[in-house]
Amino acid sequence: MRPPANNSIGFVLAAVLVVVGCDRPAPAPQVPEASDRAAAERSWAEQVSAVRQGRSSEIRISARPVQAEQWSELSDGCESLAVLDVETLEAPEASLSLLSELGQLRQLRIGSPVGDIGLHAIARAGSLQVLNLPQGDFTDDGLGELAALPRLELLRFHSPHVTDAGMQHIAQMPALRFLHLIGVPITDAGLMPLHGLGSLESFYLDGGACTDDGLSRLLRELPDLHFHHDQLHLPDDPRAHSHEDAAAGE
Repeated sequence: MRPPANNSIGFVLAAVLVVVGCDRPAPAPQVPEASDRAAAERSWAEQVSAVRQGRSSEIRISARPVQAEQWSELSDGCESLAVLDVETLEAPEASLSLLSELGQLRQLRIGSPVGDIGLHAIARAGSLQVLNLPQGDFTDDGLGELAALPRLELLRFHSPHVTDAGMQHIAQMPALRFLHLIGVPITDAGLMPLHGLGSLESFYLDGGACTDDGLSRLLRELPDLHFHHDQLHLPDDPRAHSHEDAAAGE
């Protein structure tokens, strides 16, 4: 039996499950207007100050773009930062290099497009456990950089440039437990490297070009895998269940 996920990883996974749904598409969430989110959200300067003073270990900015000059402030007194979630980052390819200075960073989400240069920088943040890149623009080569992250447990990304070959790099990630691919054009051949990834507990695949036969083969190789394809279980998935069943403790 696998050990339970730690609290931070479990919280992130729970959030992903709520958004994705289990046996049917979830209703679209009501997203506040940007002006409302900006009013409710503490400013970048306030959040950076709280980290420097030891009052917080998180920075989350969704309503305002983060400029390169603001981002550079992380290199001064923010060594304890553990969670960094930025929706819009100016010049991410140039800015991400300072992540190597954040030795306690566990969770990173960047909503702006990130390419191979950005992944090269992210791979130097060796403490990362959770990485979410919903607007990725990188290739197989960039994805290969992430195999250097020894603690990466949850990887969620979109990129139209990752191919079946890139899945070989994912199979080499030693600690990976949760994987979510969004619009990644892999085929059944791309699933084959995952057959040997015994640490994998959850795999969400949205889009792609895999067949039901290829996906069913994956489930036979990894019978304990929690798997969703386009927000649904496969018809022959022995672990298929509804959220109502889960809520009832079944």
